[in-house]
Amino acid sequence: MEDEQRLRCLIVARTLPAQGHVELIVESQELSRAIPGQFAHILTPGMLRRPISFSRIDPGHGLSGLLFQVVGSGTKWLAERSIGEVLDVLGPLGHGFPAPDPRKPWALVGGGVGVPPLYAAAEKWAQTQAHTPEVIIGARRGVWVVMENDFQDLGIEPRIMTDDGSKGEPGNVLHPLSLWLDTHVQAQVYACGPTPMLQAVRRMTLGRATTYLALEQRMGCGIGACLACVVPTVGDCGMYYQRVCTEGPVFRAEELMW
Repeated sequence: MEDEQRLRCLIVARTLPAQGHVELIVESQELSRAIPGQFAHILTPGMLRRPISFSRIDPGHGLSGLLFQVVGSGTKWLAERSIGEVLDVLGPLGHGFPAPDPRKPWALVGGGVGVPPLYAAAEKWAQTQAHTPEVIIGARRGVWVVMENDFQDLGIEPRIMTDDGSKGEPGNVLHPLSLWLDTHVQAQVYACGPTPMLQAVRRMTLGRATTYLALEQRMGCGIGACLACVVPTVGDCGMYYQRVCTEGPVFRAEELMW
């Protein structure tokens, strides 16, 4: 299965979207068929690949974006790659976001490097919707806010929340999301970010909105074989475990046993 999904992807552009963050644009017709919320599993030195969500998807030109924060040896190595180099990639992997109902209001809520797949969703679907999405971006520090200008280029003004108050408004994404939910019925919420943020979004939106959560999870194989990324979920048959890399990373909020 891995060999069937293994790609060699040429880096055609490299940018620094925020302090300590890098975005690589790679050329691959296969990756450019991804759905927002899916991910690429990239080979780096060592035993494990690194899962990175797609930040932008351009099937017309066969291009995809991979935006990440440099936090360890794997992402440090990846950040040092240059235009013209080739990455060993598995993908696109996992289940992405479903297309939003075009008649209903929707919100995109991202924290940290959870923002890029939400931009990919806006880029793909915003022009087909009756409602402009409410975009709420959270980051610990202002210098770590990513993709603000990209949303603005789509005609969307994101609401920026930072823990240290150095950009946008002080605080996290929950307060503005709560205010938005108070004035929007039959809402749809798409969220990606750290697990505590997603847990809070789940609690806030249950019974108030149709919510999809894209989980950030450490993975081993990325193709469902190693079972290192399972999460407890609930369905008609009771509690059972699902793999983030294959059944996810996107789950309905009510599926998750948090």
